[in-house]
Amino acid sequence: MKTILVIEDDTSLSQAYQEMFRSQDVSVVTAKTGQEGLSLIQTTQPDLILLDIMLPGGMNGFDVLEKLKADSTTQSIPVIVLTNLDSQAKTATTVGAAGYLIKANSTKDQIVKLVMGHLR
Repeated sequence: MKTILVIEDDTSLSQAYQEMFRSQDVSVVTAKTGQEGLSLIQTTQPDLILLDIMLPGGMNGFDVLEKLKADSTTQSIPVIVLTNLDSQAKTATTVGAAGYLIKANSTKDQIVKLVMGHLR
């Protein structure tokens, strides 16, 4: 079974992502802060990360993405950025994001299709 780590501070969105992938036979682990997400990566070894940009706790999604891509043990994990900041797509892909979706403009089907495409 594949594992997705969702780093998202909005609990209702985290639950929605869990529900989206339940029928896909994918395990979903969640973190509310960037630091919590980085800690969970070491123990869960996810196959893919869904990452919000605006996170509490002093570490935003770009900080997390930069750390992941700078570490040889995590740099190959695909990271899909899900945010409402439509102006940050170029920055995210430059840093190493495999995909970038605007939450407000993305359907559940679009999210699942993009994620499952990277998990296959």
